[in-house]
Amino acid sequence: MVVRGGWCTLEAERSRSLPADPSVSQNPPESAEESRTAAFRLGNRVRRMQAWLAGRADTSLGRLSLDWFRRYFEASRNSGCAITVYSSLSVLPVALVIASLLHSTADSNLYAERLISHLKLTGATAELVANTFGSVSSNKLAATITVAVSALVWGIGIGQIYQDVYARAWRVKVGSLADQGLFAIFFFVFSGSLALFVLAAESLGNERLLLLAPAWIAGSTVFWLWVPRFLLHREVALRALLPGALLATLVLGGLIAVSPLFLAAPLNANGRAFGSFGVVLTFIAYVFIAITLSLVCAVFSPVWADWRRTERARADGAA
Repeated sequence: MVVRGGWCTLEAERSRSLPADPSVSQNPPESAEESRTAAFRLGNRVRRMQAWLAGRADTSLGRLSLDWFRRYFEASRNSGCAITVYSSLSVLPVALVIASLLHSTADSNLYAERLISHLKLTGATAELVANTFGSVSSNKLAATITVAVSALVWGIGIGQIYQDVYARAWRVKVGSLADQGLFAIFFFVFSGSLALFVLAAESLGNERLLLLAPAWIAGSTVFWLWVPRFLLHREVALRALLPGALLATLVLGGLIAVSPLFLAAPLNANGRAFGSFGVVLTFIAYVFIAITLSLVCAVFSPVWADWRRTERARADGAA
């Protein structure tokens, strides 16, 4: 034991007496110290941000926002992508055909000119819009057949997706084979409502579109009250559905109102760069934004009801 201890002591003394390796720096580089300090500062900022978010989440408005965020992802499950694809292949062509069937070729061309002027379209984009309305008006029989096929293949699925989103948001169980008829009715009502809005905007022109606002508020609110009430088999009362319907009316109406401010530039740029393909992709992206906003508003009503119930219980408990 003594020998072993003495040997360890001798080795320690030898290691201390050996000179340091000159090829290895005995002091940390300044860059390492600076990076360590920057990491500490970033960590402090992150902790302060987390504390700020935690404090805001524990407020009444914070709890509402957090519950809304959670319920949307719980109910949507990327449904916006599927509805966008189905709508682009069925609802939009049907609305276009309905509008053309109710107007002559001259009227359809006039509406195309107004749409081009309203969105400030130029070049290939304007030409594509004009040719689209002209071809539909001049080939109404072929367009009608296309609409029938699109409705059978793609259109019925839209109602089913909306039903699933509403059912998950309200946490109710609905659905049967007989609902295929409901989905077909929903598809044609959805397409007809879009066509009606297009025709109303056409009849008023760009200068009098503000007159359409009261009709939009009334019609859109009724539509977004009818959709969940119809698809959920009247499982939810109209009064409970009203907050989401009003929110959808304001949000989608605002999106439509400001669309000329941000839609024209990418449409024209993509039209020049990629032709009709770029215009179609840009328009599909706009439809995706609108559909996603409609789903966000769709889950608001159950969140609002639960939030009011929870806040009332918290107030009673505090009292």
